[in-house]
Amino acid sequence: MRAPAVVVTGMAWTTPLGDGLDEVWRLLCAGATGVVPVGSPHRLRTSLAGEVPFPPYASTAPEERQIALAVRTLAAALADAGVAADDPAVTLVLGTSFGGRLDSTGEPGGADEPDRHWTREVARRLGHPGTPLCVTTACSAGADSLLVAQALLRGGRARICVAGGADVLSEAKRLGHSALGTMSRTGLRAFDTGHDGTILGEGAGFLVLEPEETALARGARILARLDGVGSANDATGLTTLDPTGDSVVAAVRRCPGGTSDVAVVCAHGTGTPVNDEVEAAGLNRLFATAGSDPIVFGTKGALGHSLGATGAIEAIATVLALRHRAAPPLAGLDTPMPGFTLRLADGTAQELRGRAGLSLTLGFGGFNTCVRFSYGQGGPEERGAPAGPARSAVVGHGELLSEDPAARSADRPALYADPVAWLVAGAVEAVLDESGCGPDVLAARNDVAVIVLTGTQPLPTSSALAAQVAAQGRVSPRRFAGANPGILAGLTCIRWGLRGPSLVLAAADDGAVDAALTVAESWLGSGQARYVIAVRHQTHSGGHTVRCAVLRAAPESDFMSRCDPRVLLTAPIASPATTA
Repeated sequence: MRAPAVVVTGMAWTTPLGDGLDEVWRLLCAGATGVVPVGSPHRLRTSLAGEVPFPPYASTAPEERQIALAVRTLAAALADAGVAADDPAVTLVLGTSFGGRLDSTGEPGGADEPDRHWTREVARRLGHPGTPLCVTTACSAGADSLLVAQALLRGGRARICVAGGADVLSEAKRLGHSALGTMSRTGLRAFDTGHDGTILGEGAGFLVLEPEETALARGARILARLDGVGSANDATGLTTLDPTGDSVVAAVRRCPGGTSDVAVVCAHGTGTPVNDEVEAAGLNRLFATAGSDPIVFGTKGALGHSLGATGAIEAIATVLALRHRAAPPLAGLDTPMPGFTLRLADGTAQELRGRAGLSLTLGFGGFNTCVRFSYGQGGPEERGAPAGPARSAVVGHGELLSEDPAARSADRPALYADPVAWLVAGAVEAVLDESGCGPDVLAARNDVAVIVLTGTQPLPTSSALAAQVAAQGRVSPRRFAGANPGILAGLTCIRWGLRGPSLVLAAADDGAVDAALTVAESWLGSGQARYVIAVRHQTHSGGHTVRCAVLRAAPESDFMSRCDPRVLLTAPIASPATTA
């Protein structure tokens, strides 16, 4: 079975330079910047940030700004596509990093914890009848939302998806990144010899996606084709990139079409020396023999690094670059770093050679994602489309209950990952050891994917950090890194060196399990993964339950296929008496 082509029929963004697609694009191409001093009551490494004017930062709570920003941008994307906001055929896939949760001191799951259900509030204010999916893979969340949407559309689980990300500035984020030492005191200069750090920003970006046949049938305007999304995990550290660039290379090579006929690359380009060097090394390797000569550009020097929204904002920028046949200059680029063999966008007129564009995001927790768009006729689907979802066979499964996840991580302080991440890792370890599939899975570790489905409550470390911010006005850098929700999958990848695709979805209902398994089957069907470790974490009155199923592609006749992974992940929770 061949998968249907997926196209972009609407887009919208809200950025520090404004919210009009053409207006912001014109300003980017003119070298404008939205990075300005933003006040704070705390001592920060820098006051510079990319601030969205409305809702106002100084007088509005982060969670309210997150909701308002997402609603405004989603409504604009739907209007651009000519789709009604209350259309039940639309599925919302929203990406973010932390949202406002690090600034909220309410009890996890309590009535005063508004961030725990921000996606549902977004749907309510938008007038949408469905329950959104929430992708929480740090800086790759906006791009990974496109991955989820494409899998749902190609798997026949959705008719139209609106996917992207929203992320706002907060004092906790600014304190956390100050403590990590990742921010520049003077400005973000990606791929420049003077690069010394990043600058935080905020914003939102959403794309309306649908099968090409559906779009043509309703007379929709097609802006670009989403050729595919590839991803890989560094399996290196909570905030550390794989210095070899292998994961960047793997993410691009797993993307349908890869480097063929690429005109532009929208790089992650954070301006930190390590990130720039790793990304440059990966791009040099990828295009050394690709036959393409792309121009590399980025938006963070002008807009700041909007974390969970950046992948969506830069996906929109990639589509606009293809349509306008131009690449905006890299803000702050003066002297390109030596050894970068690709053409960098420097504001001079440079010819775009090719009809496709790549957008790269590299996130904390090891998440590397490549999104490929094309403009015009003759995309990868027309030359031979990727296969559709594969039927999955369960080769191992298990369940782990715990009243107190912190007890499982008390003797493992080195990584400082959230206790729930250690609970997930413990469940995976038990299944690999007890099911007999461990040796085969670990022998294929470069092609083993991890997908974790969790609830909407903040992680324990997030709540602890919120209290620390409120009481002391500071953040522990190690705890800040370990509070990233993406660590629920990232820690398992680090523990066993798993370098396949990885994903974390936050949703409370059983219906989200279908989405997670659809993504897993799309990875197996496309060959992006040989095995998928699917995990579901739930909180309840007895504590925490983690269910784990190890999947591989299987023919219809395979007897193991009789074990339904959805049943395994949605079964009634066992009695607390069996707590591990």
